[in-house]
Amino acid sequence: MSYEIEISYDIQKQLSYTSKLLTKTIELAENNKCDKHFQFTECKRLSNKVRGKIPTPVVVFCFENERFTEMTTFLQEVLAKYKKNIHIESVYDVEHRNIIYASTRYMDLMEPEQKDDYKHRRQTRSYSETDYFILRDILKKNY
Repeated sequence: MSYEIEISYDIQKQLSYTSKLLTKTIELAENNKCDKHFQFTECKRLSNKVRGKIPTPVVVFCFENERFTEMTTFLQEVLAKYKKNIHIESVYDVEHRNIIYASTRYMDLMEPEQKDDYKHRRQTRSYSETDYFILRDILKKNY
């Protein structure tokens, strides 16, 4: 099966910079044998005081299991180069239907059952060996 990595981009920077950043991360993914990717836009509310919404570009990168090493290399490179301008929203194991990593913003969007399951896995540290490598790269912690 595969893994899906969801990355959002900080559009509050200049639009042309965000566009270049999108292009560079997609190139990195393709250089690391990304199977496919797709893009969509989320609209997030600015705040309760300010009316309006800000569009946020999101790209989902899909890697096959056989490309696990390339996927972790992609994560390491993206975080090393663009950590201040991107957000890893989630990493999902499609085969086992597990959310390996979810950002706090992503958790706000999750269903209560999913959120409870994810929190339970984090608290009990019930990770596979591959989960460990992914979390280590994202969180820079040893599990």
